[in-house]
Amino acid sequence: MTTPQPIATIGVTGATGFIGRHLVRVLRRDGAHVRALTRRAVATPNDDLPGSLTWVQGTLSDEEALARFVAGCDAVIHLAGSIKALSRDTFMADNVAGTRRLAAAAAALAEPPRFIHVSSLAAREPRLSNYALSKRESEKVLAPYRDAMSISILRPPAVYGPGDAETLRIFAMAARGFALVPAVPDARLSLIHVEDLVTAILELLPQREDRGEPLEVDDNRPGGHDWPGLAAAAGEAVKRAPRIIPVPAAALYLGGAFGALVAQITGRPSTLSWDKVPELLHPDWVVRGPTVPGFRPRWDVANGFKNTVDWAISQGLLKSYS
Repeated sequence: MTTPQPIATIGVTGATGFIGRHLVRVLRRDGAHVRALTRRAVATPNDDLPGSLTWVQGTLSDEEALARFVAGCDAVIHLAGSIKALSRDTFMADNVAGTRRLAAAAAALAEPPRFIHVSSLAAREPRLSNYALSKRESEKVLAPYRDAMSISILRPPAVYGPGDAETLRIFAMAARGFALVPAVPDARLSLIHVEDLVTAILELLPQREDRGEPLEVDDNRPGGHDWPGLAAAAGEAVKRAPRIIPVPAAALYLGGAFGALVAQITGRPSTLSWDKVPELLHPDWVVRGPTVPGFRPRWDVANGFKNTVDWAISQGLLKSYS
Protein backbone atom coordinates (compact mmCIF):
# COMPACT_ATOMS: atom_id res chain seq x y z
CA MET A 1 0.00 0.00 0.00
CA THR A 2 1.42 3.37 -1.01
CA THR A 3 1.40 6.33 1.32
CA PRO A 4 -1.41 8.71 0.29
CA GLN A 5 -0.51 12.24 -0.72
CA PRO A 6 -1.47 15.05 1.66
CA ILE A 7 -5.02 16.22 1.08
CA ALA A 8 -5.11 19.95 0.37
CA THR A 9 -8.42 20.78 -1.34
CA ILE A 10 -11.55 19.34 0.24
CA GLY A 11 -15.12 19.67 -0.95
CA VAL A 12 -17.83 19.73 1.70
CA THR A 13 -21.58 19.46 1.16
CA GLY A 14 -23.80 20.57 4.00
CA ALA A 15 -21.16 23.10 5.06
CA THR A 16 -23.74 25.52 6.48
CA GLY A 17 -25.33 22.87 8.71
CA PHE A 18 -24.60 21.99 12.31
CA ILE A 19 -21.87 19.41 11.61
CA GLY A 20 -20.64 21.18 8.49
CA ARG A 21 -19.84 24.43 10.26
CA HIS A 22 -17.65 22.61 12.77
CA LEU A 23 -15.96 20.55 10.06
CA VAL A 24 -15.17 23.52 7.82
CA ARG A 25 -13.67 25.48 10.70
CA VAL A 26 -11.37 22.61 11.70
CA LEU A 27 -10.33 21.90 8.11
CA ARG A 28 -9.42 25.55 7.59
CA ARG A 29 -7.69 25.69 10.96
CA ASP A 30 -5.50 22.83 9.74
CA GLY A 31 -4.70 24.69 6.52
CA ALA A 32 -7.02 22.94 4.05
CA HIS A 33 -8.56 24.74 1.09
CA VAL A 34 -12.29 24.09 1.44
CA ARG A 35 -14.81 24.17 -1.39
CA ALA A 36 -18.35 24.33 -0.01
CA LEU A 37 -21.53 23.64 -1.98
CA THR A 38 -24.31 26.08 -1.12
CA ARG A 39 -27.87 26.71 -2.33
CA ARG A 40 -27.54 30.47 -2.00
CA ALA A 41 -24.79 33.05 -1.78
CA VAL A 42 -22.99 33.00 1.58
CA ALA A 43 -20.59 35.61 2.92
CA THR A 44 -17.02 34.40 3.33
CA PRO A 45 -16.06 34.63 7.02
CA ASN A 46 -13.68 37.38 7.99
CA ASP A 47 -11.19 35.50 10.13
CA ASP A 48 -7.51 34.64 10.31
CA LEU A 49 -7.75 30.88 9.76
CA PRO A 50 -4.94 29.73 7.45
CA GLY A 51 -7.06 27.64 5.10
CA SER A 52 -9.25 29.20 2.43
CA LEU A 53 -13.00 28.84 1.86
CA THR A 54 -14.61 28.99 -1.57
CA TRP A 55 -18.38 28.78 -2.00
CA VAL A 56 -19.74 26.97 -5.05
CA GLN A 57 -23.38 27.83 -5.66
CA GLY A 58 -25.58 24.89 -6.59
CA THR A 59 -27.56 21.93 -5.30
CA LEU A 60 -27.33 18.16 -5.32
CA SER A 61 -29.84 18.10 -8.17
CA ASP A 62 -27.69 20.34 -10.40
CA GLU A 63 -25.21 18.14 -12.26
CA GLU A 64 -23.33 21.09 -13.79
CA ALA A 65 -22.86 22.68 -10.37
CA LEU A 66 -21.67 19.36 -8.94
CA ALA A 67 -19.09 19.04 -11.71
CA ARG A 68 -17.76 22.51 -10.84
CA PHE A 69 -17.82 21.67 -7.15
CA VAL A 70 -15.78 18.46 -7.30
CA ALA A 71 -13.27 19.70 -9.89
CA GLY A 72 -9.81 19.87 -8.32
CA CYS A 73 -10.84 18.29 -5.02
CA ASP A 74 -8.52 15.82 -3.33
CA ALA A 75 -11.42 14.67 -1.15
CA VAL A 76 -15.17 15.15 -0.94
CA ILE A 77 -17.02 14.91 2.36
CA HIS A 78 -20.75 14.48 1.84
CA LEU A 79 -22.79 15.80 4.77
CA ALA A 80 -25.79 17.31 3.00
CA GLY A 81 -29.20 15.70 3.13
CA SER A 82 -32.66 15.95 4.60
CA ILE A 83 -33.35 14.89 8.19
CA LYS A 84 -37.00 15.93 7.94
CA ALA A 85 -39.27 16.10 4.91
CA LEU A 86 -42.93 16.17 3.95
CA SER A 87 -42.82 12.93 1.97
CA ARG A 88 -40.88 9.76 1.22
CA ASP A 89 -40.22 11.07 -2.28
CA THR A 90 -38.44 14.13 -0.89
CA PHE A 91 -36.22 12.00 1.34
CA MET A 92 -35.34 9.77 -1.61
CA ALA A 93 -34.66 12.72 -3.92
CA ASP A 94 -32.46 14.57 -1.44
CA ASN A 95 -30.66 11.72 0.28
CA VAL A 96 -30.46 9.06 -2.42
CA ALA A 97 -30.54 10.72 -5.83
CA GLY A 98 -28.42 13.61 -4.56
CA THR A 99 -25.77 11.23 -3.25
CA ARG A 100 -25.75 9.31 -6.53
CA ARG A 101 -25.24 12.49 -8.59
CA LEU A 102 -22.42 13.70 -6.34
CA ALA A 103 -20.64 10.35 -6.48
CA ALA A 104 -21.04 10.18 -10.25
CA ALA A 105 -19.56 13.66 -10.66
CA ALA A 106 -16.60 12.79 -8.46
CA ALA A 107 -15.96 9.40 -10.07
CA ALA A 108 -16.01 10.97 -13.55
CA LEU A 109 -12.90 13.07 -12.83
CA ALA A 110 -9.59 12.03 -14.34
CA GLU A 111 -8.26 11.79 -10.79
CA PRO A 112 -11.26 10.95 -8.59
CA PRO A 113 -11.13 12.26 -5.02
CA ARG A 114 -11.33 10.41 -1.73
CA PHE A 115 -15.07 10.19 -0.98
CA ILE A 116 -16.52 10.11 2.53
CA HIS A 117 -20.27 9.75 2.90
CA VAL A 118 -21.57 10.70 6.34
CA SER A 119 -24.73 8.64 6.63
CA SER A 120 -26.56 7.84 9.88
CA LEU A 121 -26.93 4.98 12.33
CA ALA A 122 -30.60 5.07 11.33
CA ALA A 123 -29.54 3.35 8.08
CA ARG A 124 -29.13 0.16 10.13
CA GLU A 125 -32.93 -0.04 10.52
CA PRO A 126 -34.39 1.02 7.14
CA ARG A 127 -37.82 -0.41 7.91
CA LEU A 128 -38.45 2.11 10.69
CA SER A 129 -38.91 5.33 8.74
CA ASN A 130 -38.61 6.99 5.37
CA TYR A 131 -35.54 8.81 6.64
CA ALA A 132 -33.85 5.58 7.73
CA LEU A 133 -34.70 3.95 4.40
CA SER A 134 -33.30 6.87 2.45
CA LYS A 135 -30.03 6.78 4.39
CA ARG A 136 -29.62 3.04 3.72
CA GLU A 137 -30.35 3.58 0.04
CA SER A 138 -27.90 6.49 -0.06
CA GLU A 139 -25.20 4.05 0.99
CA LYS A 140 -26.18 1.43 -1.57
CA VAL A 141 -26.01 3.81 -4.55
CA LEU A 142 -22.27 4.28 -3.92
CA ALA A 143 -21.45 0.67 -4.80
CA PRO A 144 -20.99 1.23 -8.58
CA TYR A 145 -18.36 3.90 -7.94
CA ARG A 146 -16.06 1.91 -5.65
CA ASP A 147 -13.86 0.78 -8.53
CA ALA A 148 -13.27 4.38 -9.56
CA MET A 149 -12.51 5.99 -6.20
CA SER A 150 -11.86 5.32 -2.54
CA ILE A 151 -15.17 5.49 -0.65
CA SER A 152 -15.93 5.29 3.07
CA ILE A 153 -19.33 5.37 4.75
CA LEU A 154 -19.62 6.74 8.27
CA ARG A 155 -22.68 6.10 10.44
CA PRO A 156 -22.79 8.41 13.44
CA PRO A 157 -25.51 8.06 16.08
CA ALA A 158 -27.25 11.15 17.51
CA VAL A 159 -24.83 14.08 17.27
CA TYR A 160 -24.90 16.93 19.79
CA GLY A 161 -22.80 19.93 20.72
CA PRO A 162 -22.59 23.70 20.31
CA GLY A 163 -24.85 24.89 17.51
CA ASP A 164 -27.35 22.03 17.63
CA ALA A 165 -30.93 23.28 17.97
CA GLU A 166 -32.39 19.80 18.49
CA THR A 167 -30.60 18.89 21.72
CA LEU A 168 -31.10 22.45 22.98
CA ARG A 169 -34.72 21.45 23.60
CA ILE A 170 -33.57 18.79 26.06
CA PHE A 171 -31.60 21.31 28.11
CA ALA A 172 -34.43 23.82 27.99
CA MET A 173 -36.80 21.19 29.40
CA ALA A 174 -34.34 20.16 32.10
CA ALA A 175 -33.90 23.80 33.06
CA ARG A 176 -37.64 23.97 33.64
CA GLY A 177 -37.49 20.95 35.91
CA PHE A 178 -38.78 18.13 33.74
CA ALA A 179 -37.62 15.80 30.97
CA LEU A 180 -39.85 13.96 28.50
CA VAL A 181 -38.40 10.61 27.40
CA PRO A 182 -39.86 7.73 25.36
CA ALA A 183 -41.44 5.08 27.57
CA VAL A 184 -39.34 2.24 26.16
CA PRO A 185 -38.07 -0.14 28.87
CA ASP A 186 -34.38 -1.00 28.56
CA ALA A 187 -33.90 1.28 25.53
CA ARG A 188 -30.25 2.13 24.88
CA LEU A 189 -28.68 4.63 22.51
CA SER A 190 -25.26 5.94 21.59
CA LEU A 191 -24.24 9.57 21.21
CA ILE A 192 -21.29 11.51 19.87
CA HIS A 193 -20.14 15.10 20.38
CA VAL A 194 -19.83 17.02 17.13
CA GLU A 195 -16.12 17.69 17.71
CA ASP A 196 -15.48 13.96 18.07
CA LEU A 197 -17.40 13.28 14.86
CA VAL A 198 -15.23 15.84 13.06
CA THR A 199 -12.15 14.11 14.47
CA ALA A 200 -13.38 10.77 13.12
CA ILE A 201 -13.90 12.30 9.67
CA LEU A 202 -10.38 13.74 9.73
CA GLU A 203 -9.00 10.32 10.72
CA LEU A 204 -10.73 8.82 7.69
CA LEU A 205 -9.45 11.33 5.15
CA PRO A 206 -5.99 9.86 4.51
CA GLN A 207 -7.15 6.23 4.70
CA ARG A 208 -7.52 4.77 1.23
CA GLU A 209 -8.18 1.11 2.00
CA ASP A 210 -11.82 0.42 2.84
CA ARG A 211 -13.63 -2.91 2.95
CA GLY A 212 -16.93 -1.29 2.05
CA GLU A 213 -18.76 -1.89 5.30
CA PRO A 214 -20.16 1.18 7.09
CA LEU A 215 -18.12 2.45 10.01
CA GLU A 216 -19.75 3.49 13.29
CA VAL A 217 -18.47 5.99 15.86
CA ASP A 218 -19.67 7.08 19.28
CA ASP A 219 -18.42 8.37 22.64
CA ASN A 220 -17.03 4.94 23.53
CA ARG A 221 -19.66 4.25 26.18
CA PRO A 222 -20.05 0.44 26.31
CA GLY A 223 -23.69 -0.48 25.85
CA GLY A 224 -24.68 3.11 25.17
CA HIS A 225 -26.87 5.29 27.37
CA ASP A 226 -30.41 5.00 28.68
CA TRP A 227 -33.01 7.77 28.47
CA PRO A 228 -33.26 8.45 32.22
CA GLY A 229 -29.48 8.68 32.45
CA LEU A 230 -29.33 11.20 29.62
CA ALA A 231 -32.12 13.25 31.19
CA ALA A 232 -30.23 13.28 34.48
CA ALA A 233 -27.03 14.32 32.68
CA ALA A 234 -28.90 17.18 31.02
CA GLY A 235 -30.13 18.22 34.43
CA GLU A 236 -26.61 18.23 35.82
CA ALA A 237 -25.49 20.44 32.94
CA VAL A 238 -28.09 23.09 33.85
CA LYS A 239 -27.77 22.44 37.61
CA ARG A 240 -31.29 21.09 38.01
CA ALA A 241 -32.72 17.69 38.94
CA PRO A 242 -35.48 17.25 36.36
CA ARG A 243 -38.52 15.09 36.91
CA ILE A 244 -38.34 12.34 34.30
CA ILE A 245 -41.68 11.85 32.52
CA PRO A 246 -41.96 8.72 30.32
CA VAL A 247 -44.09 9.38 27.24
CA PRO A 248 -46.04 6.30 26.07
CA ALA A 249 -46.11 5.22 22.44
CA ALA A 250 -49.73 6.34 21.97
CA ALA A 251 -48.87 9.88 23.06
CA LEU A 252 -45.84 9.97 20.79
CA TYR A 253 -47.93 8.86 17.82
CA LEU A 254 -50.55 11.49 18.68
CA GLY A 255 -47.84 14.15 18.75
CA GLY A 256 -46.38 12.77 15.53
CA ALA A 257 -49.75 12.88 13.81
CA PHE A 258 -50.28 16.46 14.92
CA GLY A 259 -46.78 17.41 13.76
CA ALA A 260 -47.38 15.79 10.38
CA LEU A 261 -50.72 17.59 9.98
CA VAL A 262 -49.20 20.98 10.80
CA ALA A 263 -46.32 20.26 8.42
CA GLN A 264 -48.69 19.52 5.55
CA ILE A 265 -50.70 22.69 6.24
CA THR A 266 -47.70 24.98 6.58
CA GLY A 267 -45.43 23.25 4.08
CA ARG A 268 -42.70 23.07 6.70
CA PRO A 269 -41.58 19.59 7.79
CA SER A 270 -41.51 18.85 11.51
CA THR A 271 -38.85 17.00 13.47
CA LEU A 272 -41.57 15.06 15.29
CA SER A 273 -43.77 13.37 12.69
CA TRP A 274 -45.75 10.16 12.45
CA ASP A 275 -42.92 8.67 10.41
CA LYS A 276 -40.31 9.58 13.04
CA VAL A 277 -42.00 7.93 16.02
CA PRO A 278 -40.84 4.34 15.26
CA GLU A 279 -37.24 5.59 15.46
CA LEU A 280 -37.92 7.09 18.90
CA LEU A 281 -39.50 3.84 20.08
CA HIS A 282 -36.74 1.60 18.75
CA PRO A 283 -34.94 0.07 21.77
CA ASP A 284 -31.48 -0.38 20.28
CA TRP A 285 -29.51 2.53 18.87
CA VAL A 286 -26.20 1.34 20.28
CA VAL A 287 -23.08 1.58 18.12
CA ARG A 288 -21.40 -1.82 17.81
CA GLY A 289 -20.10 -2.03 14.24
CA PRO A 290 -16.53 -1.54 13.02
CA THR A 291 -15.18 1.90 13.79
CA VAL A 292 -12.69 4.33 12.27
CA PRO A 293 -9.14 3.02 12.71
CA GLY A 294 -7.26 5.17 15.19
CA PHE A 295 -10.30 7.13 16.36
CA ARG A 296 -10.47 7.99 20.08
CA PRO A 297 -13.35 10.19 21.33
CA ARG A 298 -12.52 13.03 23.70
CA TRP A 299 -15.96 14.01 24.99
CA ASP A 300 -18.09 12.01 27.42
CA VAL A 301 -21.70 13.00 28.05
CA ALA A 302 -21.04 14.90 31.28
CA ASN A 303 -18.40 17.16 29.74
CA GLY A 304 -20.08 17.28 26.34
CA PHE A 305 -23.43 18.37 27.76
CA LYS A 306 -21.72 21.04 29.87
CA ASN A 307 -19.87 22.27 26.79
CA THR A 308 -23.17 22.49 24.89
CA VAL A 309 -24.95 24.32 27.71
CA ASP A 310 -22.07 26.76 28.12
CA TRP A 311 -22.33 27.59 24.42
CA ALA A 312 -26.10 28.04 24.64
CA ILE A 313 -25.70 30.40 27.60
CA SER A 314 -23.03 32.40 25.75
CA GLN A 315 -25.49 32.83 22.86
CA GLY A 316 -28.35 33.87 25.10
CA LEU A 317 -30.30 30.72 24.29
CA LEU A 318 -30.35 29.58 27.91
CA LYS A 319 -30.02 31.61 31.05
CA SER A 320 -27.01 31.08 33.27
CA TYR A 321 -27.31 28.48 36.01
CA SER A 322 -24.75 28.85 38.75
